[in-house]
Amino acid sequence: MPVVLEDWISQSINLKNQCEKIRGAKISERTWRNWERLAGAVYPPGKKVCLRSYTQEQTQLLLCLAWYRKCYPREKVTYRSLRNYWQSNEYKIEEVFDAFCEAVNSPSSKQPATPTPKLIALSEVKKSCDAVLNRCLSRNCWASWKRFLGIAKYERYVEEGLASVLVYMACWRHDHPTKRFPSFRELIVMMRSWSRRAMNLETASSAKMWHAWRMRGCPGKDLPKYLAANGYKVSTRTLYKWGGFSQRRHYSVSELSNWIKLAKEKYGT
Repeated sequence: MPVVLEDWISQSINLKNQCEKIRGAKISERTWRNWERLAGAVYPPGKKVCLRSYTQEQTQLLLCLAWYRKCYPREKVTYRSLRNYWQSNEYKIEEVFDAFCEAVNSPSSKQPATPTPKLIALSEVKKSCDAVLNRCLSRNCWASWKRFLGIAKYERYVEEGLASVLVYMACWRHDHPTKRFPSFRELIVMMRSWSRRAMNLETASSAKMWHAWRMRGCPGKDLPKYLAANGYKVSTRTLYKWGGFSQRRHYSVSELSNWIKLAKEKYGT
């Protein structure tokens, strides 16, 4: 019989087990009570743990707190900082929920499997950052960027999320060459702008580039970046399939609007 995910995971015992799997360590009763208070789940004394259930928001906050503690085990957490991290990392929650749906509703599997994060080589990430900045980052600068995100000195691979943050840092530095970087949480929140949703390592662009394209048009080689800035992931190969595309051609503002209309028709949005 299929299991309703929200009802199953909102139960205290199930949710605590999943948080322990995410964190990679056992959670004591005292720690779990502190987590409940942080998530706004306060229960009267004497109520059985097995009978407790959480709201959907509390459930997501507790799952997000497990991710937060896994990444930042020593950092102080408040209700506000937890909500900011939750709002800026919903993709983590979606990965967990998708894994739960497949594992719980599958008759062949008994335990939910934890999602395996996609790893990307830091050398490829640096190439993308160099392309955004149109210059080669120095070794010291690249090392300081990695330290800023808590990446180990000799780490060769990072998760896709951290790779995206590094590329966005290059976009931000392109637009603000002399300013100090915002905090990690502020960078994550800025990345959630609607104009950044479809961007990846290959289609990253800065706000100044996007503004210039809207004012003066853009060359064909930058058309995938322009479409990504408008929320459409389209590869160069797909553009050739659609027809009428050339990387050597310069597209005017009106022609760019026609490409946006075509992308809307193709993707039905």
